[in-house]
Amino acid sequence: MLPILEQLLVIQDRDRRIAELKREQARVPQQLEAVDARVRDESSRLETARQELKHIEAERKKLEIEADSKRAQILKYRGQLSLIKSNTEYQALLKEIAKAEAEIREIEDRELEFMERVDQIQVDVKQEQALVKELTSKAEAEKSELQRRGAAIAAELAAVQDERKKLADATDADVLSRYARLMRSKGDFAVVPIRNGNCGGCHLHIPPQVVHDAKHGEELTSCEYCGRILYWQAE
Repeated sequence: MLPILEQLLVIQDRDRRIAELKREQARVPQQLEAVDARVRDESSRLETARQELKHIEAERKKLEIEADSKRAQILKYRGQLSLIKSNTEYQALLKEIAKAEAEIREIEDRELEFMERVDQIQVDVKQEQALVKELTSKAEAEKSELQRRGAAIAAELAAVQDERKKLADATDADVLSRYARLMRSKGDFAVVPIRNGNCGGCHLHIPPQVVHDAKHGEELTSCEYCGRILYWQAE
C-alpha cells in the first residue's frame, strides 16, 4: 500500500473518531437535561397533589364553619320557642329548625366526602414524596456519571484532535485538501477499499484497469463513479 494511503487511512480513522466523540459530547447536556426533567416532572406532580390537598382542606374548613353557623342558628331558634305565644309562629320556627338540621346533615355528608378525599391525597403525597426522594438520589448519581463521562470524552477528543493535527501536518497538502473535499461531500468515507471488485463507498463495479492501478499503481486511484480514493484490500 502506498505510504500516502496509509497516512490518509489513519487520518480518516481519527476523523471518524473525532466525529463520534463530538456526537457523544453533544448528547451529554441533553442527557443531563433529561435527568433533571424527570425530577422536575415528578416534583411537579407532588406539588400538584399538595395544592389539591390544601384546596380540599380549605373547602372542608368552609363547610365546618357553615355547619357551626347553622348549629348556632338552631340554638337561637330553640331559645326563641319558649317566648313564642302564637302556634303559627311556633310551627314556622320548628320548620326553620328542621330545615337548618337538614342542611347540617347535607354539609356533614359533604365534609365526609372531603375527608375521604383528603385521606387518599395524603397517601398520594407520601408516595410522591418517596418517589421524588428516590429519583433525586438516582439523578445525582446519574448526573455525576454523565459529568465524568463528559470530562473523559473531552479529554479523549482533545488528544485525538492533537494527534490528527500532527498527522495532517506530515501529509502532502494537496492530497490532504483532496481528502478533505471528499469527506465534506460524502460525509462518511473519503478512502475506501475495493471489495469483490466493487467500490467500498458507492458499491458500484470497478473496471479491471482501475482495480489493477489501485493494487499496483504508484499514484492515488479514484472511483470513476463517486470519486472516493480507492485502495486494494486482499480478500
